[in-house]
Amino acid sequence: MTLKHVLIPLGGLWHPFEGFAAFTKALFEPAGYIVESTYDLDSLARLPAGGYDLVVSYTSLSKHREGMNDTTPEGLTDAQVDGLTRWVRAGGGLLAVHSATVVGNSNPAYEALLGGAFISHPPQFAFTVYPLSREHPITAGIEAFTVHDEFYIQRYDPSVDIHMIALDRGIAHPMVWTKTAGAGRVAHIALGHSERVWSLPLYERLLFQAAAWLLDR
Repeated sequence: MTLKHVLIPLGGLWHPFEGFAAFTKALFEPAGYIVESTYDLDSLARLPAGGYDLVVSYTSLSKHREGMNDTTPEGLTDAQVDGLTRWVRAGGGLLAVHSATVVGNSNPAYEALLGGAFISHPPQFAFTVYPLSREHPITAGIEAFTVHDEFYIQRYDPSVDIHMIALDRGIAHPMVWTKTAGAGRVAHIALGHSERVWSLPLYERLLFQAAAWLLDR
């Protein structure tokens, strides 16, 4: 079996980046993945020459609040967006987890690659996510399950394929979607703010199956 090399870009605001990196490594490394995490977002500009098979993004590129003394990135640079986009379109797989769709002031091409972007979320609460009846490898064997999490309200391109949804105040919102980009694939899983979600067996299965689908090209 050829080992798969995974890059986890991290950084921004409001999220437990180190916790997610540790969780992902513990989940994927026993299955034979080589997992590397980094706060160096310029690694995205170097992706075409980096030898990676999969990118699992967990960034949160928020604009800084007025008066904040913060040096975290408020968005990806044009070079970073271009490197990531070219890599995916050449056949790479991008798994955008939870806050990865908080794009800040990134070039609009980044939102186009992801298939959508974060708008807002209410305070965390318990809600149920439901798979759609149409079968897809990412949701194979996954039934509805309940999480206590941030409920992401997002804008999304009508062309994305939606695989799981959740309801808030009578309105259905996408929680898992996929799309293609050139020869590559993109998947987004909106769930996953903290260990409270990461530890759920069905959530772990969702990540595993998303990675497998992204690599099955």
